[in-house]
Amino acid sequence: MSTETAAPEPATTRRRLPPEERKRQLVAIGLQELVTTPIHALSIDRVAERAGISRGLLFRYFPTKQDYYVAVVGAAARRLLRAAVADPDDASGEPLRAVVHAFVSFIDRHGDNYQSFFHGGFGADPQIREIREHMKNTMVDRTLAATATEPTAVTRILLRAWWSMVESLAIDRTTDPVFTVDEVVDRAIDALPIPHGR
Repeated sequence: MSTETAAPEPATTRRRLPPEERKRQLVAIGLQELVTTPIHALSIDRVAERAGISRGLLFRYFPTKQDYYVAVVGAAARRLLRAAVADPDDASGEPLRAVVHAFVSFIDRHGDNYQSFFHGGFGADPQIREIREHMKNTMVDRTLAATATEPTAVTRILLRAWWSMVESLAIDRTTDPVFTVDEVVDRAIDALPIPHGR
């Protein structure tokens, strides 16, 4: 076993940033921290230290810890939505499969944090519920576009329920991987409650 110790992280040089740039920096640090830290254990002090600012200054940008968490969850949701799109250069003719695969893969990579974002204690926050609703409605819109389906009220309700099922399958796979990601996608598309090309 090696006796080498990891080099300490270099100290962050303090510099003044415009407020919006500083907020983006703090949220980006939060997302980086969540790679190895559950959101409930995210340390405001560590985030401030990495940004090279005081804890008090961080709270000038985000008045409460909850405000900071909401900002980080919102950024994570935007990342998921950027990932879960059909590739315009994909010649497979299966745009829906590409969208579902990207969504399931994202949850597969971020399972623990995804659950704590949207289904843990923070999920009861009205702002986080609003983020989750926007995410689900966006995925419904992408399904309608990928299947060239008319967006009736009934269809939207059915697809919202279907995306809840897709999400549940993806989350369950992170703790009990009886299916591969591709198998989750196949089963999800087979259960789609509207006509499709598969």
